[in-house]
Amino acid sequence: MSSFLAELRRRNVLKIALAYLAAGWLLISIGDVFFPLLNAPDWVLKIFLLVVALGLPAAVVLAWVFELTPEGVKLEKDVDRSQSVTSQTSRRLNYIVVAILIAALSVSVYLNVSEDRLQEVSGNNIDARRSIAVLPFSSRSTDPENALFADGIHDDLLTNLAHIAALKVISRTSVMNYRDTTKNLRQVGEELDVATVLEGAVQRVGNTVRINVQLIDANTDEHLWANTYDRELTTKNIFAIQSEIAKNISLALKATLSPVEQNRLAMIPTENLQAYNLYRSGRHNLEERRLETLGLARTQFEQAIELDPDYSQAYSGLADSLLLLRINHAAIPVEEAYPLAAQAIDKALALDPENADAYASLGLLKLDMWGWTRSGPEIEEAERAFQKAIDLKPNHARAIMWYASMKGAQEKFDEAIALYHRSLELDPLARIPYTNLPILYAAKGYNQKALDQLLNAARLHPSWPNAYKNVAIHLQRLGRIDESIAWAIKANELDTDPLAGAVLIGSYLAIGESEKALEYVNDIPASHPLYEMGAIFRLIVNGDLSDAIQAMETSMAEGANPPGGVLDLISDIALLVDDLDAARKFLLLQQPGLENNPLASIDRTNVHNVIKLAYLALRSGDEAYAERLLLAALDYVERGPRLGIAGHGLMDVQILALLNRPDEALARLRDAVDAGLRSQRFFDNWPLGLDPYLTSIRDNPIFKGVIEELRVEIDEMRIRILQAEATGNWEQLRSLAQSQPVNPAAISN
Repeated sequence: MSSFLAELRRRNVLKIALAYLAAGWLLISIGDVFFPLLNAPDWVLKIFLLVVALGLPAAVVLAWVFELTPEGVKLEKDVDRSQSVTSQTSRRLNYIVVAILIAALSVSVYLNVSEDRLQEVSGNNIDARRSIAVLPFSSRSTDPENALFADGIHDDLLTNLAHIAALKVISRTSVMNYRDTTKNLRQVGEELDVATVLEGAVQRVGNTVRINVQLIDANTDEHLWANTYDRELTTKNIFAIQSEIAKNISLALKATLSPVEQNRLAMIPTENLQAYNLYRSGRHNLEERRLETLGLARTQFEQAIELDPDYSQAYSGLADSLLLLRINHAAIPVEEAYPLAAQAIDKALALDPENADAYASLGLLKLDMWGWTRSGPEIEEAERAFQKAIDLKPNHARAIMWYASMKGAQEKFDEAIALYHRSLELDPLARIPYTNLPILYAAKGYNQKALDQLLNAARLHPSWPNAYKNVAIHLQRLGRIDESIAWAIKANELDTDPLAGAVLIGSYLAIGESEKALEYVNDIPASHPLYEMGAIFRLIVNGDLSDAIQAMETSMAEGANPPGGVLDLISDIALLVDDLDAARKFLLLQQPGLENNPLASIDRTNVHNVIKLAYLALRSGDEAYAERLLLAALDYVERGPRLGIAGHGLMDVQILALLNRPDEALARLRDAVDAGLRSQRFFDNWPLGLDPYLTSIRDNPIFKGVIEELRVEIDEMRIRILQAEATGNWEQLRSLAQSQPVNPAAISN
């Protein structure tokens, strides 16, 4: 035996084997990284590994049989021992083996450490094979409560998977569209852009639960992993099963879990089964975004907290419900929503400092607070909170979406658009990006693209009122009032929010149907926080403007805190009755950040009030200050679109008129009408003929001609609207949005 080993060493067989193993390690390290980047199927890597493995015995045999000599490769038996140079070859092999080992180690470390960077360069932040859609779990029971229980387990599994940075996980909003789907897995994978699909079923019998899951390759239908879990029904066991499933999925998809992710998966958020069920139901209701479901969600989160005061996720859910009730429906006053939401977020983070949902809620709170002043540290705090949420939970589509909203509010439109598209990668069928993205495109002047995308949102989500409402607003501000009313009618039919008719109020006032507008004002119930605002609005519609201002003063003295839009309305009404002090007072209540330095940051939300401040300065005799404000506002306005959902309307006309440049103002007015503007009401709170900023051109024959031209156009639309009302057939008007392109003059870019 010793002589055989000595012969192996003499013929350098062992060193050849070692060199081959080192080279094989190098090749496998490279292949393991680059094959996924090239989207090579799994069988390619398997064959590659087999070839490398089979090469080792071949290399050993060749080293035994052949010898490298100065004259070339010869059979070992034909080489005279006295002429053999195997000792010299051995020394060279030492260097070769060391060099290969160093190269293999270096390349392996580099490729694995920088794998994410390589994938980013290739256009994929995550290996395409590590993408998954978890389809809704089926309930193997006829009891409706068990169906809700199965949904809860499905939701929590998605939440766990969403924390794993190495995976792309499709959000719940999108996968729920595939409940009981008849589509095959290949179709599902293609539509959601994932390589794998997880199917599951839940059976609950008494105090036991059985969960079956199977992970399937969406392209080949190959079962990658499957398991059945039979456990006693406790929250501890439920979370343990979810954690085990998530780990097994990661293992099957070769997704490495960091220690932080492993700890996160091991967490047990609550041991109270009833609190858990309430929380899961509350999250489901939050996603509906309707007034009644948000109110119900708030109640469910509060009940969950009563049952388990240490349930961090329930506190973050409560914060979301409060903020969305305020932001989406104005159903909670600011002075109630902000403190309660902040308190809930603080509690959530105290209980769980790595609660990604709580950081997302904090970002939303800070963003909304900043929206009132457009100044202060809240915007930086919001950004840090959103980034923290996404760091903790890389697949957090909701946090990414809210982050996009923040960038949009800052008018960083390209960044916002990129973030919305990123959120759609994780939640391809989410509703909100489909209505918010078009607004960003409209802000960049792409009004046709905005309309096309809004119509697509209505097609994708035919029961969602906001899709129809945004189509209505966009058409309204493109001057297509009759079409706008048709779409707003549809939105109102679908919506349960008593404020849903707000779009219709402006449109009916624009066509002279004030009584019809009041019908939608009267829909506001006495229980709604804005009920008193409805009474004030009735005074305005009836022409009792001074009484409306006094009613607002009284209401606020009694503790009312009206939203910014109402304050803006009353400020404009004050201008119409020449109450300049009231106009300034309500302006600064709406946007207090404009009081000290209105030139610091002019944007879409405050340029209207910058012009108003300039008008007030002119009226007080400070012409130099007014001119600075007007020129700054004009510079901003001229860079944005005139019409559409993000348009400014006649602001350039107003500015030029206030600067006493009437010829330019009239020319811009002509441009606006040619582009499609039919009513100023959709951009300001007054009709064109009463605009206080246009005093210098109001008596001009050209101006009077425009007023008459618009009256004729509006009368024609009014006739079409009345005909649709009489027949109850709005489809013909709605169909025009899909067949009639946007006026080219209304497209800025």
